Amino acid sequence: MELRYGLFCPVAKAAEVIMGRWTPLILCEMMMGSERFGDIQSGVPLMSRSLLSRRLKEMELSGLIQRVPQPGGRGYLYRLTESGNALRPLIDQLAAWGSTWRLPGLDEQDNNVAYMMWILRRRFAGRLSSASRAVLHFDFRNVSPREHKLRSWWMLLRDDAAELCNTDMGFEADLTVRADLAVFTRVICGIDSLRQARLAGDIGFAGNAALQAEVIDWLEVSEPPQLRIPVVPVAPKPARTMIPAA
Repeated sequence: MELRYGLFCPVAKAAEVIMGRWTPLILCEMMMGSERFGDIQSGVPLMSRSLLSRRLKEMELSGLIQRVPQPGGRGYLYRLTESGNALRPLIDQLAAWGSTWRLPGLDEQDNNVAYMMWILRRRFAGRLSSASRAVLHFDFRNVSPREHKLRSWWMLLRDDAAELCNTDMGFEADLTVRADLAVFTRVICGIDSLRQARLAGDIGFAGNAALQAEVIDWLEVSEPPQLRIPVVPVAPKPARTMIPAA
């Protein structure tokens, strides 16, 4: 159902378009580079395919995104329009506020394995220097019953890419990471210390020493990470008289 406030307040008109459930998260995922339907869904793993499809159509009708044919004519890519691009500073500010005021209060309902691995895939891609290719195996404990089948993941690193799978790829793992899910989540968010988690036995590494040193460096953050979405210049619009927000 379309959200309408029935006011000519500019805040109300903006909120009608961008504050629907999941819309800011979809925008964020697209601003981080996802264009294919499957990649966008990986960034919002609790959203059904049918709901995502419907929301993308609504965003297209609102002028936030556009759908273009993929090269080869199979399927579509979803790209931000000028209007959608202009929201980058707003989404970045939401991320900064959430990092400061909300992430420290994470609880077990926020521990989503699939989303965490998608974030790690983005963080690890293109950073490998100790080898031309490496396979990482992640094995998590204290995973909720609904996600138990997702407790193990494999990540293949090569060139500038990182491929992710929750079934064995058939390659021998160069490094295995075993961790308590809640602790690992707080570490990658910059809330808890990786060093303290290792000393407590909540996170452990086994395998190639050089690769282990690299992965530890990728995981360590000194403060809650922000999205740092680049601001794309937007063509200026003709000046208009602004109506004060109600």
